[in-house]
Amino acid sequence: MTSRLTALLRTPDHRWRLWPGVAAFAVPAAIAAQSTSAFTAYQLDIATTLLAFIALAQAWNILAGYAGQMSLGASAFVGTGAYSAGLLEVHAGLGYGPAVVGAVAAGVALSALLAYPLLRLRGDYFAIGTLAAALALQAWAVNWSFAGGSTGISLPAAGVPGPVEVFQLACAVAAIAMIAAYLVAHSGFGMRLKAVRDNEPAAVGLGVPVFRHRLGALLISGGLSGLVGALLALQQISFEPGGMLGLGWTINALLMTIVGGIGTVLGPAVGAVVVYYLLTKQLESYQTASVIIEGALLIAIVRFAPRGLWPLLIRGAGRLGTLLPRLAHPLQKDAP
Repeated sequence: MTSRLTALLRTPDHRWRLWPGVAAFAVPAAIAAQSTSAFTAYQLDIATTLLAFIALAQAWNILAGYAGQMSLGASAFVGTGAYSAGLLEVHAGLGYGPAVVGAVAAGVALSALLAYPLLRLRGDYFAIGTLAAALALQAWAVNWSFAGGSTGISLPAAGVPGPVEVFQLACAVAAIAMIAAYLVAHSGFGMRLKAVRDNEPAAVGLGVPVFRHRLGALLISGGLSGLVGALLALQQISFEPGGMLGLGWTINALLMTIVGGIGTVLGPAVGAVVVYYLLTKQLESYQTASVIIEGALLIAIVRFAPRGLWPLLIRGAGRLGTLLPRLAHPLQKDAP
């Protein structure tokens, strides 16, 4: 029985198969999407925001955690997705389904447009370049009358789904982001991408095309961030450049990923739950305390758990697993 299960989950060369992980994220998302009757409209809104943050943190994690490219421009891709979806609904009269697809395409297109100038940069220069791109895009949106200028966009009532439909879309978006991260982490593409991240000269020496792999990570991250932007546009209905293209999205994505565990599949989800739900929402009546606690948490994690909470929990569970047998048989000694 064990051998059959192993053959089902692993390849002959002892690598994990990809489909079990895909099912592990897709099935719970499908079940959650059909459980809306158990939640109020307020709870659905909180859950939608949480799922959006999970997807956004995962999009940032693919670029920063697996490709090693620390981006400060996540808000540019979120805003591009939101504005693309909004403009398609307002000016083209499309429904929210095609608008969401258009938002993903816009995120990928922006990634391709910025790839050549940005991927020539390394380290801090790449981070500054992405930040400059985000600020430039925000300034452009403020002065772009076709997109509403500084007042922003309000979606037509006919093109806005209800809270239940938005939550179901959020379940799909979060599942897609988690599956994408899982595939990146366990595929040959992801292995080569991590090799580039860890030692670029050695990867080049082994024949890994560096630019192509970093471009792939940027396109995936941009497409996912555009998808999150479309989801946020449908949730908020009305938005403007200061909010949708502001640096808050970048800061949240960075903070959640670092708190949860950068370069891991489940870390960004853990970080989103901790930062958004356990801190921001539970302490929303005490805004000063929330900021202080978030800052103290980040400092503590950087100092005592630099890899994040999820790897820390995994190590703790492993140590507990080795300790329990010893506690169960404290007097057991090796036979002479």
